[in-house]
Amino acid sequence: MNGLCHGSDALPQFAGTKQKVANAIIELADGKPARVARVEATYLDFDEKGRIQESLWRGFVEAMDTYDALERSKRGKASKVVDLAPKLNRDKWERENRWKPTQQELDLIADDVFDRQKASEVPLKIVKGVTEKPPPLTYEAKEAIEEVRKLLFSVESKLEFLTEPALKGLAFEARRFAKEYTDQLWLGVANTADRRREILARYRTGKGVWYASVEITHWDPGRRSGRSDSLAHEKCNSKKAAEEAARRLLAENVRYFSADTSVEASVVCDLEWNDEEAD
Repeated sequence: MNGLCHGSDALPQFAGTKQKVANAIIELADGKPARVARVEATYLDFDEKGRIQESLWRGFVEAMDTYDALERSKRGKASKVVDLAPKLNRDKWERENRWKPTQQELDLIADDVFDRQKASEVPLKIVKGVTEKPPPLTYEAKEAIEEVRKLLFSVESKLEFLTEPALKGLAFEARRFAKEYTDQLWLGVANTADRRREILARYRTGKGVWYASVEITHWDPGRRSGRSDSLAHEKCNSKKAAEEAARRLLAENVRYFSADTSVEASVVCDLEWNDEEAD
């Protein structure tokens, strides 16, 4: 579910369908199920690739719109004429995104949680996504990756502040080292320098494919950390067009700004754009 919600996984077997999902919140006692606290029943809309991220955000935006409209109608001045549209729109959203489990369905969930005999009468099927399951990572491997990550970060930091001519010369020298010392790591440095040089060229000329995007960040109460998600994005044929699109998208989505959420617009070239988000 985490992979589906963040767009990193998919279920092609459900492509183009709408599925009912029940999330059971279980209370534990000494590590064992003690009580089914509540069951949240929702729908998942799968696109043609078996992904749900876009539909989740569409539902989130619609939920915010209908909730805000309903709250504004409640705060409005008393009148003999009552506008029922906000409540009707909210009820419509509830019907399209929520469903109520039957007692039989709740019993099936409880039977499975508590391993009752009836659970075996309706065997569960395991659903697997397309993302390959990673092999187990040993403690030594985790330490090594962390050290390598720090070293790679320092390399990228060095390249970030170089000019286009400097990056061109560095890439040439790195490829010479790769050939002379038979060290493929230098090829990675050369390719990274080439990519950085091309990014600088895009920003200098403004040509090529660009993306305008607006992100919303949900902050924790202490604002020490936040979770960011994309609200909207648009593909453009120049940096200038992307800047205009970013201003427009920011104006269209600024209503989601609050004390607990920030809304920010950005413009990047296609080399910096996340391929999965672009899809």
